[in-house]
Amino acid sequence: MLRGMLLLIFLVASVPFGTAKPKRGRPRIPREWQLSELEGEPDGDRCKLTGQKHLHLLAPATACCYSRIVKNSSCCMDQDIASGVKQKSFQRKGATWDCNEDNCWDELQGLRGRDTMWIPDGATCSTPRTLYTHGGSWMYGSPTTDSYAQLGSRLAQVTGSVVMLHDYPLVPAGNYTTILEWAITALQWLSKNGPVDGCKEEVPLFVGGDSSGGGTTLSLVLTLQRRPHLLSQKLAGAFLFSPWTNLMCNTPEYYTNAFSRIQGQGKFKDDSELTMYTGDIMFQEITPENADAFSGNAVDYLGGSAELQTDPVASPFFAHPADFAGDNMPPLYFAVGASESILGDSVHVAQRAAQGGSDVILEVYHAMWHVFPMYSEGCGLGQPLWSAANALNQTGLFVRHIYETGRLPYQMKLEGPHGGPPESSILASFWKPGKSKVPVFRYLYDPEVKQFAKVGELMPQTDAEYGYKDMIKSLAKQSPWLVLPSITGAAAGIFFLGFCLGGVTEYSGERAVQRFTKVRQFRRREDELLRAGTAPDLVAPLMEIEKTSSRLRSRPSFIQDFVKGVPESKGEKL
Repeated sequence: MLRGMLLLIFLVASVPFGTAKPKRGRPRIPREWQLSELEGEPDGDRCKLTGQKHLHLLAPATACCYSRIVKNSSCCMDQDIASGVKQKSFQRKGATWDCNEDNCWDELQGLRGRDTMWIPDGATCSTPRTLYTHGGSWMYGSPTTDSYAQLGSRLAQVTGSVVMLHDYPLVPAGNYTTILEWAITALQWLSKNGPVDGCKEEVPLFVGGDSSGGGTTLSLVLTLQRRPHLLSQKLAGAFLFSPWTNLMCNTPEYYTNAFSRIQGQGKFKDDSELTMYTGDIMFQEITPENADAFSGNAVDYLGGSAELQTDPVASPFFAHPADFAGDNMPPLYFAVGASESILGDSVHVAQRAAQGGSDVILEVYHAMWHVFPMYSEGCGLGQPLWSAANALNQTGLFVRHIYETGRLPYQMKLEGPHGGPPESSILASFWKPGKSKVPVFRYLYDPEVKQFAKVGELMPQTDAEYGYKDMIKSLAKQSPWLVLPSITGAAAGIFFLGFCLGGVTEYSGERAVQRFTKVRQFRRREDELLRAGTAPDLVAPLMEIEKTSSRLRSRPSFIQDFVKGVPESKGEKL
């Protein structure tokens, strides 16, 4: 029996794991394609990629951003100031506010209100101007923190316009009403002031914003649509990055784009556990908690007035097509990530605005997260994030094309059958003939992903043998509080299995069959005895009848009889 146990333990320790051939279509990913954070850097400030330029399914920069943002959602935004621009900081008269511990949660405390202007080289009084409203849930951020200086410089570079970021009172020091008033005042000032003193001429005027700042920007656009006298000229255009427009926070993507971590039993080549992520990597709470947090933030922004959550100006998601109709509505450009919880905030508003007659471009970027244009440097990989760079370049095209030609670079219109009038289209039943439009919609993939048939760095190495040495290396990297109980349990299981199978091996073959037969016959006679209700002398002398009766009262199981044996007619054990 001992020999059987030792043989079993030796076989279990010697069998290689994962020796089966991989399924077709899942090629081995060479080690030099692996993407990981640099060793020796406690905060993982950079990612490295050696030997291969392209990964599959996720581009290198996207994979790097995923791996880092999941661990720290505040990391990885752009760090470098764009070239060819200069910064100008100034304080507008009457635009000061105090950020202190009692009325402001932002880290930048003290007297605030200084705006920042990013000026392209060679800009003059005739250069177009852009007012940009930063995001941060209306509670955080400034023109010079949270990478908004970097974003402002990039926008000035790609658009060729003078970009002004204004510093508005954050919640709870400010609220929806005061923040909107500050945006209107800043835009009025910018329309009269250029990069140099003495600018008097009227120039194309744009507005932009991201996240909560994008929501405020749309509120500003809808306010000017209703009250055009607030500005002496029509806006030339508005661009928005992941705008927060639904203050009810109940679009379907809060569920369908919820963050999810997928754990697999496979391994990367470096023995790290296989983990994949889907959904919104920026906001990782479960759907109810995520939506409740957004909704609570929205009510604070609205000054506690929950009824404003469906107001068409404060919450543009609830604006009707008629709210976007009219000559004062500027062209709109949306750039939003396909994996965002608030994807619907952009898609729905873009469709409503186009239905009302506005010119709209809507670009949805595959696998991108909230306000991804602020990660154009690639999260420390050393390679640009294509989707972010492209969104910035498309913003530049949007702005430049409008102020140079007076129209969008491309647009769509409704026509009836065979190019006939819109009135003959089946869409005329819910689109206003001659006025309504549809957004120019593009769903964009990163061209760095060249082979969608291959899996990429998120595939376990099932084609390579994972043997005993590999297992020991993997165990050495784990916490001893996980490894020791696992090894103890495995050893106990192997010992028990060896004990059982050792017994079977000892009594294998013909002897086991004979033993099984005799036990079955013995128990069959006992069954007859029970049915008869008497205790005749079947297997023992009369003097043993008391012992037999005792056995019947506490009858052992078949397995116990097989292991211990049963008496024969001569009183011998098997």
